[in-house]
Amino acid sequence: MLKRNDNAPFDLLSWLEGRTAAQGVFEDRKGRVRRRFTVEARGRAEGNTLVLDENFIFDDGERQRRRWVLTRGAGGSFTGRCEDGVGEAQGSFVDGVAYLTSSLRLKIGKRMVAMQFDDAFYAAGPGEVINRSTVSKWGIRVGQVLILFRKDDHRSP
Repeated sequence: MLKRNDNAPFDLLSWLEGRTAAQGVFEDRKGRVRRRFTVEARGRAEGNTLVLDENFIFDDGERQRRRWVLTRGAGGSFTGRCEDGVGEAQGSFVDGVAYLTSSLRLKIGKRMVAMQFDDAFYAAGPGEVINRSTVSKWGIRVGQVLILFRKDDHRSP
């Protein structure tokens, strides 16, 4: 089990241990839903690190897998890496919210394009976490991802 960050009222890394299911949407910059998806995730602790395997299924049948390696740092910080990431993601816990800034290579048409993700994770009640991610390219907002994560065991954040 990953050692809990006792300085944070909501510890995302500890919360993501075990199995998690999620549903989400991608909205374009005008707020129109462009994609819907589900996610099955499994997190396992390895010392001060959480390895999170995510399996995405999109409404058009596309499937994606992503493995995050999230490592707890000092002073309420954490870092993350994944295969399609550009550099290291930076995270922090502030006032009961977990923030993560990352850059991911996404397939758009036939090209791979690096997009910036600014995530905020909020405890939403027993066994639920809401994730809002602003997606941008060259500092221009291109859309937003909204995800509701649920634990089968209704574990509180």
